[in-house]
Amino acid sequence: MKPPVILLALCALGLAACSGGGGLSTASILGGGSSAGAAPAAPAPVSDPTSRAFNVGMVSARATKCGYNFDPAKLKSNYFASEAALGISPDDMAKIEKVYSVAHNGVAKAAASEPGYCSEKKTQQIKDDLTKLLAGDYTPPVRKVAAEEDDGFFSGWGSSGDSKAPVFKPSTANDY
Repeated sequence: MKPPVILLALCALGLAACSGGGGLSTASILGGGSSAGAAPAAPAPVSDPTSRAFNVGMVSARATKCGYNFDPAKLKSNYFASEAALGISPDDMAKIEKVYSVAHNGVAKAAASEPGYCSEKKTQQIKDDLTKLLAGDYTPPVRKVAAEEDDGFFSGWGSSGDSKAPVFKPSTANDY
């Protein structure tokens, strides 16, 4: 990708994030509205078939990588039975099977090339996520971005707090 395309994509992503309707508004700043002084509510987890399939595939791959003793095929089977019980159409079932496979294979491949992947903090998160899935709760968790190591505007994006966000360097005239 060329630098202008990356910049455009980042701007679009930033604007999309601004339209999310967070807990801060002019009413909360100026003391108006019924929620003045109240803490913003935690965002509800997005729970649609696609996000559930992605979460189950990702957690299964992570747990397998870190040596958890569970049956990944049974977890997958139970998850798809749960989706079928919700009345998912056969076409949609094929789509979520593809999402599951992409998430599982992608995470497995990425984790295989990372030697220190199973850190103490990460394995605790995997254990919590796997326990929830094995109990039949396939709702993806809401990950809060860790603010204790805030190194900049983009730090922590897309992570569960375990790793640093990519470092973006300003371009110079020589880059073009």
